[in-house]
Amino acid sequence: MSAFLWDLLSAAAIVGASLFVGGWIAGIVGSVLAQTRVDPMVRALLVRLTKPLVIGIAIVAALSQIGVDIRVLLAILAAGALAVGLALQGPVANLIAGGILFSRRPFRVGDRVELAGIEGTVVGIGWLSVLLDEADGTRVVLPNRTVTAQPMRIRIPEPETTEMP
Repeated sequence: MSAFLWDLLSAAAIVGASLFVGGWIAGIVGSVLAQTRVDPMVRALLVRLTKPLVIGIAIVAALSQIGVDIRVLLAILAAGALAVGLALQGPVANLIAGGILFSRRPFRVGDRVELAGIEGTVVGIGWLSVLLDEADGTRVVLPNRTVTAQPMRIRIPEPETTEMP
C-alpha cells in the first residue's frame, strides 16, 4: 500500500508542478511570439493553449505513474477526438480558414470588397466569420471557409492627387 501511496503523491506532484510550469512556458511563448510579426490574435490563442497542453501532458504522465495503461486511455481519447472532429467539421474548417485570413490579411476592416458574390464594406473579421455591410444597410455574415474558397474582389482606393498651382 505504501508504494501506491508514493506513486499517488508523485502523480499529484507532477500535476501540481505542471500548473506552475505551464504558466511559465506560456509566458515564455508569449514573450518569444511578441518579438515576431505573428498576428496578435494568433499569438494570444497560442499563449492560451500552451498551459492546458502542458497540463494535459502532465495528467497523462501522472496516470502512467499510478499504473493506468496509457494505451487504452489514448485509444479512447483518439476515438472521442475522431467523433468530435467529425461533428465539428464545419466550425473547424471555418476556424482554420480564419487563421488563413488572419495570417494573410487580404483585406481589413473598412475595405470595400466582394466576397462570395456579395459586395459590401468589411465591418468585422473573426475566427469563424466575416461581417459585411451592404450598400442597402444589410449586414451579412459570411463563414470564413466560404470566403477563402471563392475569389475575393477588394476595391483599392484611388490615391488622392494634389495639383500644383
